[in-house]
Amino acid sequence: MKCSTENSHQVVRRMGRAFSLTSESLGYFLGYTLVHADKVAFVSPWVSDVSLRLPVTDSVENRHPSLVEAVTQLDTVVTFVIQTGQEHNASVCEQLPDTVTVLEVDDLHAKVVVCDEFAYVGSANITHGGLSLNRELCNVVENEYRDVDTYLETELDITLDST
Repeated sequence: MKCSTENSHQVVRRMGRAFSLTSESLGYFLGYTLVHADKVAFVSPWVSDVSLRLPVTDSVENRHPSLVEAVTQLDTVVTFVIQTGQEHNASVCEQLPDTVTVLEVDDLHAKVVVCDEFAYVGSANITHGGLSLNRELCNVVENEYRDVDTYLETELDITLDST
């Protein structure tokens, strides 16, 4: 199969800026996103209370919280989109504060962390294995929609209930 240079350039222009992210750096990226974004959606069939690293901030005392601790301490509006019927997710969901929305989707396989500014798109679940053990392919791209809800609806056909 021959790849056209002209078509490749069009794809790159459409994507905007993108960069790869090692799975071991994902813990810091998740922390950075929670600290700096107003709204974040975590889309992952499986989630665990993974360890994060937060950037230097006056918002929290502990810069190495778990995901649940960070979500509880920060004022960020957070939604988790997880796969329906996965008992693995129950321990995290039971610990989340009432301010966090959890949406279960039957056929979920996508892994995305999206805020209004950018989206992490990759193969890693938000689990210890996905962030620390497995070889994962992860990229961060600009969110061309500039809105979490629009990104999820357009790219994944997932509608968040705004009420």
